[in-house]
Amino acid sequence: MPASLILDSLVRSLQAGSLYALMALGLTLTMAVIRLPNFAHAELITVGAYIALLVSTGISSSVPVILILSFLGSALVALVAHRTVYRPLARLNLSTYAMILASFAVGLILRYVIFLLVDRFDFFDKPILVPQQIVLRTPNLILTNIFFWSVPTALLLMIALSVILNRTDLGRQMRALADNATLARVIGIPVDRVHDFTWILTGGLAGIGGALWGIYTTVNPLMGWLTLLSVFAATVLGGMTSFIGTILGAYVVSFSENLLMQWLNFQFGLDFSFKPAVPFIIIILVLLLRPQGLTGLGELIGSLRRGQAG
Repeated sequence: MPASLILDSLVRSLQAGSLYALMALGLTLTMAVIRLPNFAHAELITVGAYIALLVSTGISSSVPVILILSFLGSALVALVAHRTVYRPLARLNLSTYAMILASFAVGLILRYVIFLLVDRFDFFDKPILVPQQIVLRTPNLILTNIFFWSVPTALLLMIALSVILNRTDLGRQMRALADNATLARVIGIPVDRVHDFTWILTGGLAGIGGALWGIYTTVNPLMGWLTLLSVFAATVLGGMTSFIGTILGAYVVSFSENLLMQWLNFQFGLDFSFKPAVPFIIIILVLLLRPQGLTGLGELIGSLRRGQAG
């Protein structure tokens, strides 16, 4: 495969993987802390992208301003959904299946509200108006400022989330809830406050991910839903509740969708229209071969090495 194709696929894999990780971490948070696979997460991504579009067309084309307002807007939508739907239903002690169905309902409501607003103001497939500049040009590769906004921003936010979870009281309370919700309640952890903060983080990360994805591509009402399968694949590959696993899973999914697909196309002529099948294949293989995903992979490798040494 030519070097130009390899470099281009590597760059796309790194950029898409960083954004998948950013969006998937919010989904992992709801699974770990609240124990809800939130299918309305797709619409939180879309909300962030449309807020970014509105800000870029009417307020500012500054990327930091766009990202901050996207974070706040999507965080607010997530918190409102939690306060009005998820929290009241959870207090009825409904099953996980009922809560998943509720998340589908919330997602559909948000999606059709977005469709109504977008149709009224003709905001289908619009680019976010951020000036693009070439930062690095080589014979085989061109990198723009969009790449240098997307990847470092995603990595910094991942680091910030790790600091929050491991170095703050609220983060330790979130981890306690994730480990044992019953014991956390018994020892007096303020569950409602922790859940509120979890949804703020979940919505905010999804909003920034949607804004950066919209800058990378274009914005339409289905962008979050079309991205959700890759995001879920990253979460499943990471073991559902492992943050490190989710990040690694996001890059595996992205490299599979880009570099692997590019190689299959070059070697065997496989059409790129098969790309949406990649997340399905990853999810099925993980569930069949290693349902716990990448969780505990380090311990498994260590035990295998000890066995060989013995």
